[in-house]
Amino acid sequence: MNRNQAIATVAGLLLGLLLVACGQPATPEGASTPAGGSPAVKTRPAWEDDWDRTLAAARKEGTVSVYVSTGGDWVAAIAEVMSKRYGITVETVVARVAELNERIMREQRSRVYHVDVVRDGIVVSETLIPENMLEPLDKALMLPEVIDPKVWWRGGLTYLDEDTKTNFAHQEYVNQGIAFNKDMVKPGEIKSWNDLLDPKWKGKIAISDPTTGGTGQSLSMMVAYKIMGWDYLNRLVKQEPVPSRDNRLMTEWVARGKYPLLIAPPPTAIEFINAGTPIDYAIVAEGTYLTVGGGYLSLLKTSPHPNAARVFINFFLTREGQTIYSRASGYQSSRVDVPTDHLMPSFVRQPGIKYPSALEKEYRLKEAELRDGIVKLFQSLAK
Repeated sequence: MNRNQAIATVAGLLLGLLLVACGQPATPEGASTPAGGSPAVKTRPAWEDDWDRTLAAARKEGTVSVYVSTGGDWVAAIAEVMSKRYGITVETVVARVAELNERIMREQRSRVYHVDVVRDGIVVSETLIPENMLEPLDKALMLPEVIDPKVWWRGGLTYLDEDTKTNFAHQEYVNQGIAFNKDMVKPGEIKSWNDLLDPKWKGKIAISDPTTGGTGQSLSMMVAYKIMGWDYLNRLVKQEPVPSRDNRLMTEWVARGKYPLLIAPPPTAIEFINAGTPIDYAIVAEGTYLTVGGGYLSLLKTSPHPNAARVFINFFLTREGQTIYSRASGYQSSRVDVPTDHLMPSFVRQPGIKYPSALEKEYRLKEAELRDGIVKLFQSLAK
């Protein structure tokens, strides 16, 4: 060993002793040392700590209350995972839009709060947003795969009200506006909206009531706004379509042949089709539009289980959660990584097609005017 090597060895020993004396371990062999001279420390992403804290608090709460206007298999499927994986019980209230609206308002006024999360469209836009009852949902989203803009159809997180960000559009699917009984309507007989104006269909068309919030009103507004225009709707009213607010009843009408045609078929139509009834959807030349339907997710400011609500929302918006939902409901998620092989082809968004959408800003500006016009036009039928 030469003189320089000996000096280096002694210096190394002295440095090691000095570090030990100061309570700092020497750098292990092979460990990386940044420019500052200290070993690299592996840090945990902040969202993981936030998620763990929220999950621990959610398990103590034990329950999340979700109000929906369309229930069925998807609610039970999501609830099963929430219970097994997170130890959280999902309590669900399934009711018609008007009933949900009345229930929520009654709870809010009496200050006896039960609902955490609302999954709906009309209740959110007409009641909860104007009354300032909702928490900004973007503040509740934690999981990276949920907030990643690349996984969503519109290239970002989409809200019904972009100013408040209180209502997340988790689904957006191709709306099929006309259903028919295959035993009573010939294949290809309904190729255009104008075919419904044939005198032979007068009094033989059922319609989801356009005078109240729901599928019929939303479709009629889009038909007036973009697809056919107001003159068409005036002519359609003269065909005396029969309105109903009962989704199952109007679907049964068509399945059993009481009415051969149904405008604005509700979600129950998919259930009837899957059950083998002679119902199908008409593909019309004028095209259709994208709708969110009741697929808006919102968090109440007065949530009695705020942490469990956040866990529910985040899981529901993951690829896994949306896949469970889409397979059970039959509707396409707004996530682009959710499979569509289980969906009816006519409900799936197609690449390269620019669909009119209820999320368009121009449409949103005209929405109130369109709604008032539709209600006025169809009131005589509702009576």
